[in-house]
Order: sequence, then structure tokens, then C-alpha cells
Amino acid sequence: MDLIKRFYHHLTEALKRHRKPIVLSILFFMVAGFLWAGGVFFYAYIDYRLEKDEYAAKIEEWKLWLHNSGHRAAPPSIIILDRNGETIGEYLPERGSRIPIARCKAEMPWLKRAAVSGEDRYFYDHGGVSWKGVMRAVVNNVLSLSAREGGGSITQQVARNLFTDRSFSLNRKLLETFLAYDLEAALDKDEILCLYLNRIYMGEGRIGAEEASWFYFNKPPFQLSAAESAMIVGLFPSPARYSPLNNLKASLFKQRAVLQAMVRDGHLKEEQIDAEIARFKKQYRVEEDDPGLVGAYGASRDFRINRAPSANEAVREFLFENLPEELIRKGGLRVTTTIDLRQQAVALEAARARVDEVRKKTAKLAAKHDAGENLERGVNSVIISMTVPEGEIRALVGGTQVTEGGSQIHRIYNMRRQPGSAIKGYLYALALEERIYDPYDEVVDEKINIRGYSPRNWYREYRGKMPLRRAVAWSVNTVAVKTLDEMGVDYFRNQLARTLDLSLHDADERFEAGLSLALGTGNLTPLELARLYALILNKGSTVRPYLVKRVEDKDGTPLWEEPGNPSSTRIISEKAAAGTMWLLEGVVDSSEDGTAGWIGRLRKKNASYMPYDVAGKSGTAQTPDEVRAKYRQMPGVRDSWFAGLIPGEVTVAWIGHDRGVPVDANAGLLWADYVSKAHQKVDGHFPDIKDYYGEPDSAIEEAPVIDPPRQNSNDADGDADTDSTGNPGTDENGQNTLPASPGDFTDVPPKPTTPEN
Repeated sequence: MDLIKRFYHHLTEALKRHRKPIVLSILFFMVAGFLWAGGVFFYAYIDYRLEKDEYAAKIEEWKLWLHNSGHRAAPPSIIILDRNGETIGEYLPERGSRIPIARCKAEMPWLKRAAVSGEDRYFYDHGGVSWKGVMRAVVNNVLSLSAREGGGSITQQVARNLFTDRSFSLNRKLLETFLAYDLEAALDKDEILCLYLNRIYMGEGRIGAEEASWFYFNKPPFQLSAAESAMIVGLFPSPARYSPLNNLKASLFKQRAVLQAMVRDGHLKEEQIDAEIARFKKQYRVEEDDPGLVGAYGASRDFRINRAPSANEAVREFLFENLPEELIRKGGLRVTTTIDLRQQAVALEAARARVDEVRKKTAKLAAKHDAGENLERGVNSVIISMTVPEGEIRALVGGTQVTEGGSQIHRIYNMRRQPGSAIKGYLYALALEERIYDPYDEVVDEKINIRGYSPRNWYREYRGKMPLRRAVAWSVNTVAVKTLDEMGVDYFRNQLARTLDLSLHDADERFEAGLSLALGTGNLTPLELARLYALILNKGSTVRPYLVKRVEDKDGTPLWEEPGNPSSTRIISEKAAAGTMWLLEGVVDSSEDGTAGWIGRLRKKNASYMPYDVAGKSGTAQTPDEVRAKYRQMPGVRDSWFAGLIPGEVTVAWIGHDRGVPVDANAGLLWADYVSKAHQKVDGHFPDIKDYYGEPDSAIEEAPVIDPPRQNSNDADGDADTDSTGNPGTDENGQNTLPASPGDFTDVPPKPTTPEN
């Protein structure tokens, strides 16, 4: 206690001695800050005054547009080209929503109420800037130690969307404020609200309420219910973050928040909220992680020409993320992509044929097991093919129907699924790098129990000693788990994060610590799996994929240009990469009779079938017990993958169901359909393993041939990391220790049931 008193005494004495310098310093910084803010304000105001007449003319133009009396010519299309200059898409930049003022006043009651309650409760009381809203946002941001609220009024948001870019700066905020007062002076509140609902971006490339209403709910905006309107308004702050297709949990949270705001403002009663949400979920078949029919009808009516639907949707999203909206809406841009139209056409044809086949099988199985109606509709596929080392995406298929809209992009970039054994190629690449093995080593397939974790092989037996190459070809689970245990789970997760440019926090959430990671229980997108295999093909260095090479205005002036892959991160050595390639060649080698040995047999029978170096790895994630029970023990797998390599190109194929329904699918067939037709000839070869590891000893070359394991009828690829009941591994009590696959078309990772270590 005396020590505290002495400290307090010395502190007060010091403050007394230095009071004057402290006060002067505070005054200095206050004056400097005031002068700086004044200077910024003066500069912004002068800039605004110089352009005031032009802004006034544009406001009048938009007013005429609202009243259907304007003569604004439609802007020219945005032309999307493949790498050879062939047109693959023609985007109409201002198809958009066009709801005139008369309809705005008479229709859309719930949407207007939701917009005002959710975004600007003082809209009808302020003159352009809601100072109450600003102060509330400041207080809430200070209390939460974050910048969660912007405080911008509806009028300010209209000014931002019509006249300013998307940058966050004091100068832009001041200009937005000046223009908000101009809008209030020139337009009445109904006109401002109508402009707002016509022009605000609502995700998935949709501008305005009309586009969003048709895209998400397949109906005109005047038919929207309170819950539907609340979900659309919930998109406004951040369409990507609150999209029901990308983050259903966050979208439902925002929907409820908007409904509660409507209760606060007297548009609903508190007891109606749960009933509205329940009705909404039932109508659209929304489950915990499944958006159901929300966005299922999204049409791509924005394209006059649409020869590469997934790529064109990705280009559109790219433009809105990287360029000011006003510039896009003027049209006339030319976008050059990395797509090869011929390869793209082959990929789309292959995907449609295989998906159609699997859908027919699914319909028959569903009827046989009385599992439910129309389950086949959720079957879909992904193909992503890119060059190595450049990272140029040559073919991109995220769905088989043009009308799927943003769902196609979601499957490629955001859909996180367990890759199953497809992760093993990367696992063994790290194992060679860490010198746990060399490619010629012999390993043992045996029953193991590591800290209570006892994985089983998909063929439900153990084959004893075998070459490592055969263990990879047969996708032996026990060897993979022993490999990860020796390597260390933390090391494996950290290397995944490095390769995929993930934060350690993100890696922790997506790759739960446990030995089951060796069997592919982490969550990856198709694009991320392609990046892992591109690393192997690129001699151990990372590859960054890209789609858009260049954007030019109508005069040919570059607006954006891809720098390419000027630098990359080395994860493994060239030697380890060469060894891994040799191991993966064994997967498709008929002599090893591995999970894709049928490819090697076809190549032997037909010299013109893939007459070039080929390697790859299949992967299968089985349907969890509870999901299989839901569908009355309907047979099939949850996800089927194939990551394939040829000189200069990596391609990942996926077939599955958006909601995790079991399907009878083999992504290896899809990959082979695409590659064999897209490439009749390929230049170059894989590295020669003998240049790095020398000659194998005679024991390896003369390894005894034993019968390959038989494939499970529920495992089309022959390498399922779970058995037909969905249980890949057991502890000492026979309990399942493998995390269940995520049950739905979502990016939310699952939680493991039992930790392995």
C-alpha cells in the first residue's frame, strides 16, 4: 500500500512540473488537426463547386429516368474475349432494375419498409445526412472497438452509387455529403428511395431490387414478403459477406436484424418474426447450412452472348470488385481473359454429359429407396483447368446450366468440401521434402492405433509390405496416417496455409488438428485443390491462378492489367516435386492397378488416347451416417474428386450434390472425358525421377505383384476414405473418430466428433 502511495505522489509531482509542456503539446496537435481537417474540407468543397453544374445535370437526368421521360441511350456492351481474341461473352452493363417512380410509390410496400428500417430509420426526418445515425454509429463503433457501422444515410448511399467511386477517404465522404444535400433539394423522398432501390448493388452481379428479387426469389419485387424483403435489405451493407449463397448463417442473422428493425418502427409485431422466418424457410427449403431454393433460379439475362457461363459470371464479379460502378455502367469495355474457348466448350460438354448421367442414376436410386423427390436436381460438377507455371485458367465450369448465375462461381471459389484421398498427393510431397521417405522406399500396410486413432482402409484389410508408389496408387489409409504422424499435424497445417495464402486462424478453423487430415478431412475449394497440385507440377513453387488478363476502355486505354506470376513461394524442392510426380504417375499406371489404373489400360489399348505424360489422384468423401439415414440408406458418395496433371496443365474435377445427397459418381471419368478431348497432343514431359533419385534397386523393380483390392460398390473411385457406413476410422471402443463431411452446399467447416491427438 505504501508503494502505491509513493508512486501516486511521484506521478502527481511529475505532472505538476510538466503540466505546461503537456498542455502546449495537446493544443498544438489540436490546432494541427483542425487545420488539416479544414484544408481537406476546403479542397473537397472547391472540387465539388467546380463540378456542381455537371452534378446537377446528372441529377436531373436521373429524375427524368425515374419518370420514364428521359432519353438515356443504352450504353454499349462489354465484350469478353478468350485468350485468342474470340468473343466468349457480351455483357449488358445497364440491363439492371428500372422501376419507375409510379410503381415505386404504388408497389413494394415490404421492401420499402425494410429498406428504411434496416438502413436509415431517420430517412423521412433528415435533409440528406442523418446526424443521429452518424452519432449512433460513432458510439457503437467506439463501444465495439471496430468499424461495424458506417452511418451513411440512404441519400448518401444514392450519391455514392451514382457519382463517386468505392474508395474510403475523407474527401470522398465530404463529396458524398455535399451531393446528398443536392439530391434532397432536387428530388422528393419517394424519388430518392426509388433511385436507391434501383441502383444499389445486391450481390451476384445484381443491381437493384428488380434484378435481386428475380435472382434470389424468382418473383417481381412487389410480391416480396417481409422476410424476403429483409433478406434482400440485409445484403446492402456487404453483399459478399451477407450473401445467402456464400454465408447463409450471416444472411439469416441479418434477415432477423432487419425484421427486428421493422418491429421497432411499427411495421411488424414481435411475435410475427419467428412465424415469418419459419414460413420463409419452409417455402425455400432452407436448412441450417443449405440455402435451398434461394438463388436457385438466378438467370444470366445480363449476357447477350454467353459461351462460357462460369467464366463470364466470374468476369462480371471481377469488374464490380475492381472498377468503379459508374465506369462499368458506361459500357464499351473490352476484357481479355485467359480462357481457351475450345477447351472451355469441351469442359462444358463433358460436365453436362456426366452430370446428366449421374442425375438419372440419382433419380432411380431415390425412387428405389423412397429417399425423396427431385433429389437429382442438386447434382452438379466443377472443372477448373489452369496452366503451370503461368496460372492462367483455360477452362472454368462451376455448373451445367446458364440459369444458375452466381451459384457456378460459388462452387469454384467458395464451396468448401472434404477432398478425401485427393489430399494425399500434397501429403506425400511434403513427406519427400522432409525426407520421411524417398520414392523408392518400402512401406507397411498394417493395422495401427495411434493415440486411440485406428484408421481403416477402404478395402477393409491390410496388405503388409509394399512399395510406397503402390501405397499411393492404392490410396492406402494406414500408410498416409503414419506419414502424417511422423511429419507432424501442425507442420502439415502450416504448409497448407503457406501454399494457399491462408491466415493461421483460417487454417485452424478449416483444418482441425488431427491425424484424419491425412485422409482429407480438411475443407478445400476446387480452386484450392488445383493450387496444391499446381505446386507439384511447378517443381515445388506456388502458382497463383488468374482469369482476367486485361481490361481496356472503348479507346483501348488499359484500365487494369494482370501482372502475372512475377514471384512465387517455394514450398518443396524440385527433387521432392519430381519424386511426387513419379508417385502420382503410379495412380494411373495399369501395372500398379491403382484407383485410376483404368486410364493406363485405355492408354495401352489405344495409342492415340492421352499420348503424353499423365498423373493424378482421386479422392472420395463418403456420406456421413446421419445424412445416409436421412435419405433411407441410399447408396453413393458425398463428393468425388480427381486432380489430374499433364505437362503444363493441372485440372481438378468434382462431382457431387449441392446438399450432400449420396450420388453414384466418378470424377475421374469426367476428368478423362475433358483432358482426352481437349488435348490430342501435349509438348513436354514430366521430370525423370532418375535424374534426382538415381536408379531404383532391384527389390523395388521386382516387387511382387499381388491382387489389387476390390472396389466398394459405394466407392466409384475405389479410394473412399470412409467405408459404406461413413466410418473411416475407429478408436479403441469402435467409435468413429473422423469428422463428418459438411452436410451442405456451404463454406462452413464441420466440427470433429473426437480429437485424434
